[in-house]
Amino acid sequence: MRKILILFISLFLVVSCAQKEFYPKDVYYEGLKAYQKGDYEKAREYLRKAIYKAENMTIEDVMNAKFALADSYFKEKMYVDAIVEFEEYISMYPTAPNIPEALYKLAVSYLKVSPDYQRDLTYSKKALEKAQEIIINYPDSKYVEKAKEIIKKVKQKESKHYLAVADLYHHLGKPYSAAFYYEYILRKYPNYVDKENIRFKMAVDLINAKYQYENQIKNYKEKIKELNEKIAKEKDLEKKNVLQNRKKLLEEQLFTLEKRIKESYLKGKKILKELSKGNSKFSKKAKKSLENL
Repeated sequence: MRKILILFISLFLVVSCAQKEFYPKDVYYEGLKAYQKGDYEKAREYLRKAIYKAENMTIEDVMNAKFALADSYFKEKMYVDAIVEFEEYISMYPTAPNIPEALYKLAVSYLKVSPDYQRDLTYSKKALEKAQEIIINYPDSKYVEKAKEIIKKVKQKESKHYLAVADLYHHLGKPYSAAFYYEYILRKYPNYVDKENIRFKMAVDLINAKYQYENQIKNYKEKIKELNEKIAKEKDLEKKNVLQNRKKLLEEQLFTLEKRIKESYLKGKKILKELSKGNSKFSKKAKKSLENL
């Protein structure tokens, strides 16, 4: 039985090898020729044959064919396919001389497939990573300035994204959460936003932070009151201890919220005072807001 199985496998391998089609190296040269002429569909047909089925291909030949294949997608604005091929190329040939170019075109491709600023930033962040890699690892490359432009575009998109998030929280009646994002924007994207406008919005929402927690604080106080009544009536020491621990936890949470509200108010007021000393349109708004406190 074992001999029959071995014989069957051997025959299968022989037949498989016999059926496999190989091409002369000419397909490699034809592929490069079509690529240089801009006939990218034809180039891809020949280059794939060269990469996977051509005879006498050197490592350098395969490397050149794979770059041309990736670049053919890029030049035809087929960015998803370009991403797949460039990622594979960079992974397989990390020391190739044209890695900066591959990284740049990969960054552009990620940026092109990324949705607008109101949606997910995953692909934008990928573009940023590739552009930063050029600047860090290839500082003398001609692609450094182009990489900086990509970084600028990504930062602009990210700042608009987080500003939209902050504004959304503001309109949803969550001023503390809005202020958190306004502060994040000022810290991460100071050169991509109107700083005085963001500071004013942040100050107003910090002052109004109490409105985000009104119901939560009311709920905590009611629960603490109920627990006080239960503790006063409870005779069992063990059950009483459980109630007291629960009350302590609620008091800590209440203290945290009240402290946050107080600190936010003082911080917001301080920012308004700083803004009121200037001469911009937000100086007048800051002065008016201070008068209404």
